[in-house]
Amino acid sequence: MVATSLLFCLALAAFSQRQADKIHGIWINENKTMKIEFSGSETYSAKIVWMAEAKDKNGQPLLDAKNPNPALRKNALVGTVIIYGLQFENGLYKNGKIYAPRRGMIVNGSVRFLSDNKLEITGKKGLMSNSQIWTRA
Repeated sequence: MVATSLLFCLALAAFSQRQADKIHGIWINENKTMKIEFSGSETYSAKIVWMAEAKDKNGQPLLDAKNPNPALRKNALVGTVIIYGLQFENGLYKNGKIYAPRRGMIVNGSVRFLSDNKLEITGKKGLMSNSQIWTRA
């Protein structure tokens, strides 16, 4: 009986982890200007892996110039982590942070699947919220 219960709990945990890992991979933002790659296991994060306009007029990589951390302002935007700390629970990725590099803002964030190939990314700060739909690449 104990062994059966233990096996059931392990199978349930493995199924839940597989469901959570469904987010892994590359996604295209709503404006089709960026590709973002999700990874993780206990918590999930996403980084920019491609931008339609990744270089300035001089051919240099665009920098994270508005980052609230001055030490990171000389980093290229491609490679920047823009979502972090997401925790998967009951089909929703929540309690994360979303970094908006164009504004230099960090807001509370959540992600949910609308379908196998569509995510709704929601950022909230105070009473304001904004959502985008991202598509699997």
